[in-house]
Amino acid sequence: MRHLLVLAGFGTLALACGGGHDDSTTTLAGAPLDCAWLMSNNCWKTTVAAAASCLPDPSTSGVLSADGSTCTYASGTNVTFETPLKLPVADLENQPPWHFTVTTGGQECVTYDENPNSTQTLDVQGMTYSDKTVGIALQITCPDGSQFAAQNALNLLECSDFFTDSPGYEDNPTDTSMRFAFLNGTDTPLQVFDCEQATTN
Repeated sequence: MRHLLVLAGFGTLALACGGGHDDSTTTLAGAPLDCAWLMSNNCWKTTVAAAASCLPDPSTSGVLSADGSTCTYASGTNVTFETPLKLPVADLENQPPWHFTVTTGGQECVTYDENPNSTQTLDVQGMTYSDKTVGIALQITCPDGSQFAAQNALNLLECSDFFTDSPGYEDNPTDTSMRFAFLNGTDTPLQVFDCEQATTN
């Protein structure tokens, strides 16, 4: 299982600094992005929560196409992968960035685009959350256009519930399946899809 947070890309930077934090920052616009924001019912959590009504039942799974480009559920939900999903995953840490769309009833439910160490964008039925990093600065833009920024985002690592409250996801592969879920500030992340290879006779 991989548990990826919005600050995951800063790990290498922190090691390169020998355990110290580089105080040189890029100033990004926004209200304070701090531990209180992470702990609150913030716009990442509300955007993720909005997806629950159009995602497939987490007790069910979809079938991955032979080319890995789509995952189809019996309920009619489809997941389309911009980069085909190849199973088994040989090296999860070097897995290509996630770019996928979940469609339910012919309508887009979730679109997620990831550019590791730089940006991630989550669109849920027209509500768009995004964040970006510049150096060690982090800026979050909410669906209503409001912005929050931390000029030294490494400080967020000190938040008591950082690993629960930080925007991010977990992906959990097996030899024949891949499960993906968004972190949502609880002990039960919101499952987005669970795709399995088709069985062969």
